[in-house]
Amino acid sequence: MKYTKYLAILAAAFMMGSCSDDFLDKEPSENASEDQIKDLLDKDPTAIQAYITGYYKNMFSPEAQQSHDDFGLKAFELATDLMGDDMAYMTSHFFVYDYLLDNRASSYRRTTTYWQELYAVISGANEVISGLKEQADSGDESVEKMLGQSYTIRAYCYFWLINMYQQPYEWNKDKLGIPIYTESETKLNRVPVGEVYEQILSDIGKGYNYLKGKGISKKDELNEYAAAAIYANILSFVNDYPDQWNEVAKYAKLAIEGGSLMSEKELLSGFNDLSLSEVLWGADINGETNTFYASFMSQVDPYGPGYGGNLGNYKMISSDLYEKISDNDIRKKWFGVDLGEANTHYKVRQYVQRKFIDVGSTAPGFTPTGDTFCSDYIYLRTGEMYFVAAEALYRAGKESEAKTMLTTIMKTRNPKYETSATSDALLQEIELQKRIEMWGEGRRLFDMKRRNESLDRTHAINHSAIAPKEVPAGSKLFIYQIPDKELNANSEITDKNE
Repeated sequence: MKYTKYLAILAAAFMMGSCSDDFLDKEPSENASEDQIKDLLDKDPTAIQAYITGYYKNMFSPEAQQSHDDFGLKAFELATDLMGDDMAYMTSHFFVYDYLLDNRASSYRRTTTYWQELYAVISGANEVISGLKEQADSGDESVEKMLGQSYTIRAYCYFWLINMYQQPYEWNKDKLGIPIYTESETKLNRVPVGEVYEQILSDIGKGYNYLKGKGISKKDELNEYAAAAIYANILSFVNDYPDQWNEVAKYAKLAIEGGSLMSEKELLSGFNDLSLSEVLWGADINGETNTFYASFMSQVDPYGPGYGGNLGNYKMISSDLYEKISDNDIRKKWFGVDLGEANTHYKVRQYVQRKFIDVGSTAPGFTPTGDTFCSDYIYLRTGEMYFVAAEALYRAGKESEAKTMLTTIMKTRNPKYETSATSDALLQEIELQKRIEMWGEGRRLFDMKRRNESLDRTHAINHSAIAPKEVPAGSKLFIYQIPDKELNANSEITDKNE
């Protein structure tokens, strides 16, 4: 019952039929039947772990990988950050069309891989949930952990899907969303946004509750703290959720319990290792699992042999955001690279990122700790949750608590940090510091969307001359079209987005 073999069959079926009847309903001939799964689980409930290992692998090394800009969730995070206002890009190579807001058409690789890879993970989660459903109430901790991981990852995948194939929940609950399929139900049509969120909330609620109290065994598996972080981020979109902001703050605080804030040494170590104290969840990359040039560090490390280094596809912080970082802030050292570059584009080299450095990098002052492109991927960390909690507390009317939460993390970034901001100015300070903190980690576009913010790149000197500078909130440029491969296979979908 090797999951990677099953997933290869699934991916092939997806490319031919995606959410067609064949994709959703037929059981691949080499996949175990439900009776076989039940018989196996009666003997050894942990045997289904192969499916879980498989869907985690698909998050960083997709079976259907098509290009060097396709490396799972970290590729999606990089693409969406480039669609915002805080990351600047000067070259015409991988990810440039994301930056130009021109990678959304139904025939394009980005829309297709995003769709098929996240739905492939969902399919793996469905297999686990289906196989364990009769033991869900057994009280067996190993079963609960497997169910918790599967419900949580399914929620997270649907969260990413709905926010890239439709506009945000608050103003678009009745608009066409995405198909939903679970272990017990298939909806091939585009289910309304509100209904998709009902499924997401149901899944993350179950996922968190199954994982609650079980701590962290391995950081490359979802755990109660990572689930709480995902829960907080999801709830921040759901404006009509009962007591929304207190609930967001609650789950963000629960997530914070999963790790301690990083030291200066850790903050400047390259964001490449799951052992960093803030990490809640990520992918453990090694010589057997790395994807070489089709990897995050290949695209971003300015000193490495990949696209972000030797090929000069440097990723930069926008100059206006950089100028807002205090000189006493450790995070200012995340930027500034001596490129030895004659090209006048890079006279602004102080903006080139060095937050993300590969474990095998030859960066000045950096000691390699692993092989080239074997850096771990970090998906969730506690640092983000301090800012999520601070915003939520402020919006819940708890300004003093919000300021305390903000100051707690900022003192570890800037020992001299103080703020006298109150009211709206405090909220703006929280939002600004989160933008700095989470630069390059795939949060900016979603924050813009849930706050109904327009894109404004007019205040930076280092955005490309051909990049869109101002785009209103709610623009179609911020969502993808449904992929042609899905439209051709699924007659239930007739509207692909404008």
